[in-house]
Amino acid sequence: MIIGTSVGALNGTVVAEDPGGAADRLAALWSTVTREDVFGKTLPTAYRLAARKSSAIDNKSLQAFIEGAVESRDFADLKVPHTAITTDFDTGEVVPLREGDLISAVMASAAIPAVFPAVERDGRRLVDGGVVANVPIGIAAAQGAQTIVVLDCGFTVIAPQKEETLRANLMRMAAIMASQQVRRDLEKVRDRTVLYLPGPWPIGSRPDDFRRSQELASAAYDLTLEWLAELRIEGPGRYGKAPSDFLAR
Repeated sequence: MIIGTSVGALNGTVVAEDPGGAADRLAALWSTVTREDVFGKTLPTAYRLAARKSSAIDNKSLQAFIEGAVESRDFADLKVPHTAITTDFDTGEVVPLREGDLISAVMASAAIPAVFPAVERDGRRLVDGGVVANVPIGIAAAQGAQTIVVLDCGFTVIAPQKEETLRANLMRMAAIMASQQVRRDLEKVRDRTVLYLPGPWPIGSRPDDFRRSQELASAAYDLTLEWLAELRIEGPGRYGKAPSDFLAR
């Protein structure tokens, strides 16, 4: 089964839809995407901010991007069971979505509060699952996974801060909160086999800057091949380092 949060929900959808061809599809998708493809144009954003809207950006560009990335429109269309993690913005509860409309589920999982509007679904206002489960290791365990393969984008490791700005401080705060969630989850799954795939951490670029996507994907692929060649599983436990390990160091 596949469980994804935020952009991981989209990547997970591609894998669940086309397990054999997903690697090539994702490589092509992220090597050509631009910030405008996901977040739209700057002028409408400025208008929404001036008008004191509840979010800086509408989600039309995000929806179009997701619809262009996958052919499936319902969870039932997928070849592998998939869960998109969202957060109830009123109660703070984690809300895993695994059936029904697929596009709205992925949109909700990626709806960063204050950036994108919440997605209304089944009477709930749903936002980015990263608020409560940026790396959903605990949810995988709760759903019965005995072996958990973790693909972490490394958001919890931000390079040493070079600017004292509101944006930089907010991003660092979010990264620290996410890293603490990962540490708590890892403590709870010591009885499971957790394969934490490596990545080029810290990335050193903003999460909304896609210009280095191809470079980072290639680096992560090479690191993972080297790591897998040396991997020897000897029972339950964690194999590999989490980005939050580097943050603690």
